[in-house]
Amino acid sequence: MSNGADRFWTNFRHFSVPAFTVFLAVIILAAGTGLVPAAAEPPLPDPEVSVLAGTPADLTLQDLLEDPGKFPFVSSPKDRISAHFSSDPAWMKVHIAARETARILMSLTPSFIDLVDVYVADDAPGLTADDFSHIALGARRPLAENGYSGLDEVVPLELHAGDTKVIYIRAQASEVTLLLNLRLFRPVAHVIHNAYVSTIGGVVLGSMLLLFVAQLLLFQVNRDQLYLYLALSTVSAAAYHLSNLGYSRLLLFPDGGPGNDIFLAFFSSFGLVVGTITTRQVFELRDRRHWMYWFCIAGLAVGAVCTLAVFAGLNLYFAPIRNLTVQIFVTVTACYSLFTLKRGDSASYIRAAAYLVLWFGLTVTLLYYWNLPWLPEAASKGYATACLVEALLLTVMLNWRLRLAYRLNTALQAEALAAARGAEQRAVDLARARTLELAEAKQTAEAALAAEMEQKKRQVRFMEVISHQYRTPLASVRSNVDTIDLSLAPDDSANRQRIARIRRGIARLVEVLEVNLERSRIQGSALEPQKGRILAETLTLDIVRRSRDLMPDAEIIVSVKPPVQQVMVEVDAHMFGLVLINLLENAVKYSAPTGGKPVELVVSCRGDAVLFAVMDQGIGIPRNEIDKVLAAKVRGSNIDEIGGTGLGLSLVSRIISAHGGRLDLESIEGQGTTVTVSLPIK
Repeated sequence: MSNGADRFWTNFRHFSVPAFTVFLAVIILAAGTGLVPAAAEPPLPDPEVSVLAGTPADLTLQDLLEDPGKFPFVSSPKDRISAHFSSDPAWMKVHIAARETARILMSLTPSFIDLVDVYVADDAPGLTADDFSHIALGARRPLAENGYSGLDEVVPLELHAGDTKVIYIRAQASEVTLLLNLRLFRPVAHVIHNAYVSTIGGVVLGSMLLLFVAQLLLFQVNRDQLYLYLALSTVSAAAYHLSNLGYSRLLLFPDGGPGNDIFLAFFSSFGLVVGTITTRQVFELRDRRHWMYWFCIAGLAVGAVCTLAVFAGLNLYFAPIRNLTVQIFVTVTACYSLFTLKRGDSASYIRAAAYLVLWFGLTVTLLYYWNLPWLPEAASKGYATACLVEALLLTVMLNWRLRLAYRLNTALQAEALAAARGAEQRAVDLARARTLELAEAKQTAEAALAAEMEQKKRQVRFMEVISHQYRTPLASVRSNVDTIDLSLAPDDSANRQRIARIRRGIARLVEVLEVNLERSRIQGSALEPQKGRILAETLTLDIVRRSRDLMPDAEIIVSVKPPVQQVMVEVDAHMFGLVLINLLENAVKYSAPTGGKPVELVVSCRGDAVLFAVMDQGIGIPRNEIDKVLAAKVRGSNIDEIGGTGLGLSLVSRIISAHGGRLDLESIEGQGTTVTVSLPIK
């Protein structure tokens, strides 16, 4: 990739969140504006609309006509009954002064309102209910057969020049939001408007269907559960959009009844359930100590309760709680997506863009329902459209993750191959060095020593071969384990624990090979430490870590006493590591017959020396044998039942001598042993 392309990609990652947000926000507004070019006809009369909300259920048109002062209507500049949750009816009064004789259409949206009763009459003094013609509309009634109603409820009006139409509209919703918008159209303009809305709706729903199919296909390929959750989110958003646009009323429930209410309410609540589960998977929230994990669980619980409330006929009471929860959840999630942005991680930027778009669409829709004066009716479709865009971006994000996983797997395989080749070369180099070592020793040693060195030469070669033969398959095993780990579902904790145990086993086996190979390397007749300065505390903690890898079941207590933390020693870290590892191994091994009591390693300073004391509470050494056990192949008389070669303390003594240090051994048979190594401070 060229430098210019690199700079472009870096800048794209840095600015993708605001760019995606602004771009997709424009799409949301454009997709639902519903603006239709005005026909070249005289302007329509401007209706005078006023609203009376929260009226008793038994209030009739005659009651309103007989005592208009008792029921004051309030002017509505937006020509609507504002959105609210109530089972009480709301009334709308409309006056239309005709400037010409013409047929116009009065459109009432949305079409999911349960009962809409329209009363139409020519304005005149002393009107009674009998003077009005009644048109019964609403989602709980069969679709009107007037040739116009479909995605909206339509009332044809015949206007005569100079006359005024007076219209009363009674709207009631028992399970959904009560909201009613009024618009006037000429017949041709209404056809164009519906065609436009249908086209936009068809594009959105068709896109959702294609996205749903793509998500299922991706699940078949990758078996990541997140694809299923995204597919359910897409279905929920599509169903919600289907209801908002009026398609469910037109296509699924043309005969009326409560079905449309249940359909809309169910997918509104079910969308919260699926959305919280998807969010938890998207952010990989598996740690129960994380606050966001429980935030998702709380949202899931509210969504589940609201979903059950739909079938219990209680949606009207739980819908405000659901809507508030959705707003809080989406807002917090959008903020959290920004908080978790990672430089260089494009997937996190795409994820943030998805949740910001969702928040924007939801906010626009809620502001519309809260009667923000400058928002068009199309803003009510913002949330449904944003759900589509969110699902699309999250699908893109997940595929991006898969691409990175593939790259990582390829890199791991290449690394394993390089490690195998490097191990082979190191084994060859080590064999050459050891061969030269043995050749020099053979020239000066006696025949018996030469034979012994030949045996040790074979031992070293054997360990090198064993190390080489194990390293390559271990690297391959590690690579495949990492690959399996990447392919596991985020919630597959059982298999992830098994993989963790495999990794610990591999680390332990590698450590065993390293320690034994190092032992064989330095058991020659001459020791030449490659010394370097290192903090005594750092040296100690590294050796203890290696010891714990070798003896995972042993209890090793470490105590580093001031001022050791600031003291430097000059040692060959590999050789000295063998010293402490041997001493800790012996302490653990000879403590087993007495119950496997803890082993202690205490590091302290005395004068110009650092002391490393290894203490156990094991079987101890007989008093008369303490001075003998430091010799090669000599073991205590009380350890016949415990395996060993008698080379450990001899090797330790030689390494300490090569470092200019000192080894002290104190032991009481039956109570334990303390081995103290002192090194000069440099």
